[in-house]
Amino acid sequence: MAVLYEQKSTNLEGKTVKTFKTLLITVASLFLLQACDDDDNKKSHEMPMEQPTTIVDVAVANGNFTTLVAALEATGLDQTLSDTSTKFTVFAPTDDAFALLGQSTIDALLQDTDTLSDILTYHVIGAEINASAAVASAGQTVEMVNGDLVGLSLDGDKLLVNTVTVTATDIKTDNGIIHVIDAVLMPPADKGQATKNIVETAIEDGRFTTLVSALTATGLDAALANEAETFTVFAPTDDAFSLIDEATLNLLIENPNILTQILLQHVVAGEVNSVTAYTLNGAEATTLSDAKLAVAINSETDMLMFGGANIIIKDIYTTNGIIHVIDAVIIGDVEIPTPANSIVDVASNNGSFNTLVSALQVAGLDSLLADTSKSFTVFAPTDAAFAQLDADLLSGLLANPEQLASVLSYHVIADAKVLSDAAIAVANSEQNTVTTANGSELALSVTSGTLYANASVISATDVMADNGVIHVVDQVILPPAVNTGATMNIAELASSLPEFSTLVSALEAADLVDTLSDENANFTVFAPTNAAFNKIPTDTLNALLADNEALTSVLLKHVLSVQVNSVGAYAANGKMVDTVGGDKLNVNLINFSQTTNSADDEVAYDSQNGMLVGGMNSANAGYTLYVYDGDLGAEGSTCNDACTTNWPPVLVTDNAVENIPGLSLITRDDNSMQAAYNGRPLYFYINDNAAGEMKGDGFNDMWWKVKLPQVSLQIQGANVTSTDIHTTNGVIHVIDTVVTTSAN
Repeated sequence: MAVLYEQKSTNLEGKTVKTFKTLLITVASLFLLQACDDDDNKKSHEMPMEQPTTIVDVAVANGNFTTLVAALEATGLDQTLSDTSTKFTVFAPTDDAFALLGQSTIDALLQDTDTLSDILTYHVIGAEINASAAVASAGQTVEMVNGDLVGLSLDGDKLLVNTVTVTATDIKTDNGIIHVIDAVLMPPADKGQATKNIVETAIEDGRFTTLVSALTATGLDAALANEAETFTVFAPTDDAFSLIDEATLNLLIENPNILTQILLQHVVAGEVNSVTAYTLNGAEATTLSDAKLAVAINSETDMLMFGGANIIIKDIYTTNGIIHVIDAVIIGDVEIPTPANSIVDVASNNGSFNTLVSALQVAGLDSLLADTSKSFTVFAPTDAAFAQLDADLLSGLLANPEQLASVLSYHVIADAKVLSDAAIAVANSEQNTVTTANGSELALSVTSGTLYANASVISATDVMADNGVIHVVDQVILPPAVNTGATMNIAELASSLPEFSTLVSALEAADLVDTLSDENANFTVFAPTNAAFNKIPTDTLNALLADNEALTSVLLKHVLSVQVNSVGAYAANGKMVDTVGGDKLNVNLINFSQTTNSADDEVAYDSQNGMLVGGMNSANAGYTLYVYDGDLGAEGSTCNDACTTNWPPVLVTDNAVENIPGLSLITRDDNSMQAAYNGRPLYFYINDNAAGEMKGDGFNDMWWKVKLPQVSLQIQGANVTSTDIHTTNGVIHVIDTVVTTSAN
């Protein structure tokens, strides 16, 4: 532990407050004595008194620490940190940092002042420590006023406290110093009194059945149950093991020596708690297999990582060590047993890649991927994935071997065997793209345990071949469009396309046309179509178009100050991007095929046909759902009375539709509740007589099925329907909903 100060008798719960009260009485007495002097004497001796500027004064005056100040006041710690007789160092979370906890958590903490006090005092050192002293102590732990330790480390030139980044330093006050941080520090788990060893704890938990089976198969269960030794185990969950292909996993179990090597890569001798691990950021830890694995903190996600895997739960204490839960199995440099087949052999023998094998033959790439002297990583679309492609597009590719080869080679990383743990490590990194064999970049990302290549779900990993590895994907991954010589800028291109006429009118009204015509700039525009604007009620839209300030704010939510093509957007999955207007937008890949359809759901997703259908709790489960263009510009549904005979609304009786992102409720004229998607009311068609029928699609050019891809790129909830429209000063991506909110 770093010795940064002499231990002082600083009791944040009582003693300092008493001292402060005594000081107040003394000062008050002096003022009373002075008041007894006559006016002339008072005038001749009165000197201006400089008021102290304490840590609390500075926080209040700043305006960005209102939640922190409210928390200090709720616990009484504001008085303590106003004591000018004691020096403190405060790592101060901003309001935005507290907001990451969620309002419900903040409200609960304000009611639980004991827990809140523990958290707040975990941000305080009982002495004045400036930035240079803190930086000099990187790689060490420091004791906070609540008695717990924090770990200091460096990420380049940035100081980290645990996983939190210090964003501003050395704000001096009369009683100490403030360093600003971008997240709230949470005290580590108390060690408590464990009653079970590592293996018993893993068995009882229930999330480590595969790990326990592997330990048992190798005899390592007995070693990790030995209470005479202490260990730190980085434990992959069952979900982590499920990312490994079942056949490969079976081969590992059949080869206990190799499996033992892999398992020992997850074990470090002795107890290494999370705070100690934070101090190892940028260093390596030696495992029981003698492998040296990187310990890192991803400052984008504030996640602690070990061997490229995220530590998703920390500090599960046992009688003989500590368990940290990770989201991937660490393969490292261990050579995995592989089937004696090339990539083409494996694909051919599998039976699910017939279209891919045929396409490889047409493009002349089959012989290349059959060469066992080389190494490849292939993201392999199944036959079902090829079936999702537009029929004309697929036939056109098969008729053009050169173009087909470009598309297929976009699924290949040449001269590299990238296993799932390495792919996840890339996905969790700040530079999460890889270069494919056709020269274009491919984005890897992971959210909610799902690994993506661009917008395609990697449904199975680590299908081994003699010359590489196959990862199975559920969509054909098309390369991003290349700028082959755009001749119009963003404003000119939008003006030339009739589907953006409302957007252009809005840009003109907000005086933004010249901005988006600037040839010296480089923008990304998420462009809503006329249909997107028509989702807004007419009166609301007219009011927006008439309010220049509000209109400008909304339009700038659609513009980034840098050019981000579709791959860059896919790489931002699970993150936020900054707009020209200063807003932050959530970027997410929404996997509709993984949404639920339970007995409580009125709306479901049909992954076979790529559309919304009635859920199990609706009047017509599995039947196609429609939207009505007559509703565009209206506050709710315009299909009432006789209209509902042919187009029954999707009614919701339990006031809840939450299984699919974008669903909401509207109130009908009869006060019943109707399901809507992205604000558009949903209906059945009376002439559909079976699930999967779509007789209402295109009816009177007013009724349309709700077609959605299996995975949709969304910007702040708006679906991106078309990507990479290049211009001379940036790129346009088309969206189906106007963005009116932000993430900040």
